[in-house]
Amino acid sequence: MKLVLHNLTYHDCPVEVREKVTLTAEHRREMLRRMHRQDRIGEGLILQTCNRLEFYLYVKKDFDSRGFLGGLLAAHGADAVDAWTAHSRDAFGMDVVRHLFEVAAGLDSQMVGENQILAQVKSAYTESLEARMSRLIFHRLFHNAFRVGKAVRTRTQINCGAVSIGLAAVELARAKADLPASRVMMIGAGENAELIADYLSKGGVSGLIVANRDVEKARAMARRFERAEAIGLSEIVSHLADVDVLISSTGSPEHVLTRANVEWSLAGRSRPLLIVDIAVPRDIDPAIGRLDCVRLYNIDDLDGQIAANREKRNREVPKAQEIVAEFVAMFSQWYESLDRVPVISRLTQMGLELARGEAKRYAKDFGDANAEKLQSFAESLVRKVLHGPISFIKDGGGEPSAEQLQAIDLINKMFLSQDKGDE
Repeated sequence: MKLVLHNLTYHDCPVEVREKVTLTAEHRREMLRRMHRQDRIGEGLILQTCNRLEFYLYVKKDFDSRGFLGGLLAAHGADAVDAWTAHSRDAFGMDVVRHLFEVAAGLDSQMVGENQILAQVKSAYTESLEARMSRLIFHRLFHNAFRVGKAVRTRTQINCGAVSIGLAAVELARAKADLPASRVMMIGAGENAELIADYLSKGGVSGLIVANRDVEKARAMARRFERAEAIGLSEIVSHLADVDVLISSTGSPEHVLTRANVEWSLAGRSRPLLIVDIAVPRDIDPAIGRLDCVRLYNIDDLDGQIAANREKRNREVPKAQEIVAEFVAMFSQWYESLDRVPVISRLTQMGLELARGEAKRYAKDFGDANAEKLQSFAESLVRKVLHGPISFIKDGGGEPSAEQLQAIDLINKMFLSQDKGDE
């Protein structure tokens, strides 16, 4: 078996391409179900955020996991397959482990040290568990990733300053507009949108409009803030004349606002409308940005703002990388311990050493003439006791099954190491 990662990230894939490979929660669940039915895949997990789509797999060594994923993505159209083929990257073995730990630590984020990614990794792990696609290997791997994320954030200052894409959007708005004198419209009422609204409220905006498809959800969010009101998506256009800043963060698969929808309402506007679209796929039709009265920014435009914060955090990155390296080494040691040949050898050696030690200890009670027989008896007894466990982990001769790996891990913990750290 081998650990494999296939991913598509902001590092080498722009937002207009990433949005073509956006999966809903139901899409991910269906993919996990199909992975579960594929007997050459032992474990699997899908991590999707606004900046990445990553497939973590534990598969048979000769399994074409890239081809399998291409087949799954074919259901989302030729554009998705083309984007995946052109921009996705692969990693194997401990490179997968190192990458995941860096992701959990916030080292691979667009904003270094951001906290939200750790919750997203945990959510992806929960989806995998519910699909019965995380077992021994991923149980250990992802719980170690959670520990890395916590250790980096408590032992370094990697997350000083802005901690999310949402905050970067607010910082961009603050740099481009007079927020205390501005009315702001927030499209969306999810976690990102709520964080942004919180930042805006603390920044003292003159008013806040929360727009969402589910108006009740928008009202519930608006009630948390002063000078806030709620509207439905159909009311957005009629309120555009009343706002100075618009920030959008929904999960809509298509544009929430198009140029055709808004052009008439923005005609003759004397003051500019600042729009920050942090959704993937984008909520705002890029053509709106070509209107004279609009200044439109998307998630990729936040790079400059993020770079300023990254500069503050760079001095903490080496410390964080040392922590990642510590955990990679520990996981590698555990992973290698699942090799059944040395486990059988070490278990047998431990048992025989114990038998010889006890035989020597009691030899005087049986007389020197019987010492050799006593040792032979002790060794024979140990071999008989160990025969069952050893036969179980040797059974089949090929790649060990999940049950055999669990048995090997348990033997390591009970008899061969001091590691009591199962998560």
